[in-house]
Amino acid sequence: MTLKDTSNADIVAARIVAVNSKSVKVVTEDGQKLRIPLTKKYRQDKNWLASLKDILKAGIWIPVNRHLKQLFNYDWLTGPTTAPVKN
Repeated sequence: MTLKDTSNADIVAARIVAVNSKSVKVVTEDGQKLRIPLTKKYRQDKNWLASLKDILKAGIWIPVNRHLKQLFNYDWLTGPTTAPVKN
């Protein structure tokens, strides 16, 4: 697997420090604190909230858009690609 292109300065690594039913608080690698509001859809999704709490407990760093204050529904890694076959 390869890392996604992270040259966009708005996309940063962040660690979740708090989760409640309305927002997620994160701290970026450079110490910036962000409060990310959750949409109504995500506030009502018990599995999504449970996943965020699991990420918090594990201390996993996740990609966050610091400008838009949004979480991503994918991670830093791209899916596997097929290699060309040589005959």
